[in-house]
Amino acid sequence: MSLYGRFFKPEEKNTLRKVLDRVAGMSVLDLRAYIEGELIAMKELYRKKAKNGRLVYDKEANKRHEEDHLPLLEYIDACIEHANNRASTEADIDLHNHMQCIRDIIARDILSVYEPDGYGSSNYDNQRVMDILLDDTSKNITMWPMMRWASEWNPNMKEYRKLYQKYEKMAWDSD
Repeated sequence: MSLYGRFFKPEEKNTLRKVLDRVAGMSVLDLRAYIEGELIAMKELYRKKAKNGRLVYDKEANKRHEEDHLPLLEYIDACIEHANNRASTEADIDLHNHMQCIRDIIARDILSVYEPDGYGSSNYDNQRVMDILLDDTSKNITMWPMMRWASEWNPNMKEYRKLYQKYEKMAWDSD
């Protein structure tokens, strides 16, 4: 194992620290928005053309995506409800602590951008867009799942695709 000390710059955060700091700063509603955005993006990605030419949801694929995402959303909602019933500083602290598992899932999802995709691609464009999102806290990171899975052919996702391309251009222009 090599630690790559020759690239060490103590004044710069590494990618892991950037991700963990950014996710730690997400509110409970941001966490919910990220998970829900991922669910919506996956449903939109798996739309198919019906015989009449309209795009329809793939019920079989949606069932699988809902099985993956709904337990997380239900957990977040239950924790929010529990905290609202108690309405105290202690309840807010408990809510924050209960969301750590969700933060870990989101951090893992974000860090996966920096791994090869399994098809031989290194995800350079996704990495560049994520670098923009991590470096500028004014950018809405909860839209990342929608941008990542946006496609040209789906009219519901065209604006997210444009936003992805804008950030991608910003990243390449900054070099």
